[in-house]
Amino acid sequence: MRKMLLALVVLAAIPAMVMAWPQPGDTAPNFTLPDSAGTNHQLTDYAGKVVMLNFWHAG
Repeated sequence: MRKMLLALVVLAAIPAMVMAWPQPGDTAPNFTLPDSAGTNHQLTDYAGKVVMLNFWHAG
C-alpha cells in the first residue's frame, strides 16, 4: 500500500516538474562549479560570453 501511495504521489508531481524544466530561449539558472584546480566558477562570471560545458565523471 505504501509503495502504491508513493507511486501516486510521484506521478502527481510529474506535471509540476515538467512545467519547471527550462524551455528554449530561457536564461540558464546561475550555478557554481569547481574546475580541476578546485577554483569555483559561477555562470554569471561569464555573462555575455559563449560557455560550453562538458560534464563527465571520473571514477
